[in-house]
Amino acid sequence: MERVGRLSRNTAALVGARVVTSGLTFILAIIINRNLGPEKAGIYTYAFSLYTIFQVIPDFGIGNISIRDASQDNSRLPRYFANIASLRLLLGLAAFGLLMITNFVTLALQGGGGLAGEKFWVVFTVAFCLLIEQPLSNSLCENFIALERLGTVALVYLVMGVMKVGMSIYVVFADLPGVLVYLVLIYIVTIVYSVFHLYIAYRRVLQREDLAMAGIEGMALAEVVTHIPEASGEAALEALLADCSYAGLAEGEETGPRSDEGSGAVSAGVSAPPAEEPGAVFRLGPFTMDGPLWRYLLASAWPLAVVAAGVTVYAGIDIPILSWLRGDREVGLYGAAGMFAKAFVFLTLALNMAVLPAVSKVGGKHPERLGKLWERLAHYALLLVVPLMVVVPVLARPVLVLQKHEFIQAWHATWLTMAAMCFTLMTAVSFPFFIVIDRQKTVTAVVLIGLPFKAAVGALAISLWGYTGAALAVLLSEAVVFLLIAQRLTRALDHRVRLPGFAAPPALILGALYAAAFFLHRLLVAGRDTFMVATQYALISAVALTVLYAALALGGRALTRSGLRELNEWLTV
Repeated sequence: MERVGRLSRNTAALVGARVVTSGLTFILAIIINRNLGPEKAGIYTYAFSLYTIFQVIPDFGIGNISIRDASQDNSRLPRYFANIASLRLLLGLAAFGLLMITNFVTLALQGGGGLAGEKFWVVFTVAFCLLIEQPLSNSLCENFIALERLGTVALVYLVMGVMKVGMSIYVVFADLPGVLVYLVLIYIVTIVYSVFHLYIAYRRVLQREDLAMAGIEGMALAEVVTHIPEASGEAALEALLADCSYAGLAEGEETGPRSDEGSGAVSAGVSAPPAEEPGAVFRLGPFTMDGPLWRYLLASAWPLAVVAAGVTVYAGIDIPILSWLRGDREVGLYGAAGMFAKAFVFLTLALNMAVLPAVSKVGGKHPERLGKLWERLAHYALLLVVPLMVVVPVLARPVLVLQKHEFIQAWHATWLTMAAMCFTLMTAVSFPFFIVIDRQKTVTAVVLIGLPFKAAVGALAISLWGYTGAALAVLLSEAVVFLLIAQRLTRALDHRVRLPGFAAPPALILGALYAAAFFLHRLLVAGRDTFMVATQYALISAVALTVLYAALALGGRALTRSGLRELNEWLTV
């Protein structure tokens, strides 16, 4: 129980800190949109989206390998940290160059003013994060994950979030020239703070404690929670799928087969870290290059880097395409509409944390239950997300009105991005089943199939309908990814879904809620777009829709005690 308790406390601390900082970032996004307008907000979102895509190069999947090895033997930490920081710095320099080439080329093709344009300098500034965040801040975070001191990481994230939001609000209200560059510099300042805080704590740990075997459990989960991209650069819906595919592959396959006793020991086929050879180490100041260790890390991590690159591009490709084809104003409108769906990324993470341990126990003793268990869990996830798909856009309207400018025009895109959440949540429920049956690569293959589909559909839809097309592409790509995942999972589990019972009740309830929301909007809201009036009627509509959902779900017996008891029996081992 001590191990479970420690893992639970660590995870709760990290997730709690992320939830708080995500809430603060949501408030900051509203302030940025209201005070800077859609075009500047679009530039800000575009810059961080490019950064999120290119940061996979210095990250390179090395974190999962280093956490795995260092948690098995903490005495490896000093050697690993010095080498990983140096290796990631070189990779960061390469990423910096590629990002700046992209910056030059795209601005030249768009006729964006080159070096004189604000967009160039914002991207140029954010590119320096590649030389700090992954090489230093993330590498230090991974040390604390290996030491099972995630509370320290949670504290640092919390302070970073408060610092970033506080200073950013001051800069925005001060109306400084070049405000976007200042906002990026604030982000860099918070990263530098994290490096100092974590490094001081890391040195104290090295001095005060004997480094021993930690045996951390849930390594991939900790890596996911600590490496979720900043909300300002994160695509609205797919980030969890990207992170879990990336970290889940490391936990389920990169570490090799589990032992028969379930101890988690890796098989003998997994290569061991090379022994330290003083003659093979090159040092230049703090820069350290241990040739055998670098070769081992790169050879072990490159499959993860390929996977992470694919899923990260899948997650964020819509924003660069929208910026290149339709301009930054449309990116700003799209970002404002999609930030409500983005706020529910942690819901998908929570589903994974809740489902994976329970399903793992069932799969170990009663694998024949997995098919019907997946169908029931996905069905309930769909039922539970139905009210969010309607109530959240209703409540989003006064927020868009509050941001002034023309953000209210993007309200329909909020409905589209929230509609995609039903497929995202069912995918989140499905992913732990692939881990249990050791088929993580199937998920990765599906996402890599979804990448060209999303890019092609997105480019076509964006060229026709702008940010509305981007939201539509998200909805279609999420639907296609889930359908492919469901098809492969049901085949692997040898289970046939009862489609009418699975989809009909949620679809009927959703249709009724959409009809009621449309009627209430026409009756109460249409033409009354002051903030106070919109807020009043949004709250009235949200309450009415919630009551209607409860009546339909319970009265129509979509949710029943007998069904929940049956699910409980299936989960009991």
